[in-house]
Amino acid sequence: MFEQWRGSIDGFFEQWFPTSCVRCGSLGGSPCSSCIGELEAAASIKQIPSLDQVAALVRYDEISRPFIADLKFRGGWSVVRTLAPALSFLLDDIAATHHPDTVLTWAPTTPERVRYRGFDQAEVVTRELARQSGHRVQRLLRRLPGVHQTGRNRAERSQGVHFAALGRVPQVVVVVDDVVTTGSTMAAAASVLRDAGAATVLGLALAATPDRTMS
Repeated sequence: MFEQWRGSIDGFFEQWFPTSCVRCGSLGGSPCSSCIGELEAAASIKQIPSLDQVAALVRYDEISRPFIADLKFRGGWSVVRTLAPALSFLLDDIAATHHPDTVLTWAPTTPERVRYRGFDQAEVVTRELARQSGHRVQRLLRRLPGVHQTGRNRAERSQGVHFAALGRVPQVVVVVDDVVTTGSTMAAAASVLRDAGAATVLGLALAATPDRTMS
């Protein structure tokens, strides 16, 4: 799936997205077709507590990092527009048996970061994914006060994320995030969703750190 999608984009973004690539500066989207050719597909992710299945599109490494950072810190929507079609294919793979009842939601960042940046990158990814896939999107979680996850180790991350459910929770939910590192954020979100009534909770991310971080 990943290779088929990557092979189909040559020439497309030059016409529709004349954006400078944040990594190499070339016109034609960000990532451009050349940088897309260097992206590595994410490896299978080990089981995360409370999730039935979890998957990510690309490996979070020196190639993908500039694009994720552009999205997270500078509102670089081009990476979402570029990768959302492939992410939609991946969603079909993990949620095929639940279609069309699957509802998309996201693991929200802290309110402080939303106010500072003006957006929640996970919500941006989720809403574009919903547009591409045709699945319904619904805000189901509220982030409770706590410390930021950036720069924390695995043990610290596991204690630092807390959510609360908002209203009625559907039976089948996909939690979307930009990056899976230790899996603690998705695990916390999934646990709350299950407690609120979800029967199946899946996880999906744009990128995942190498497998050693998931051990």
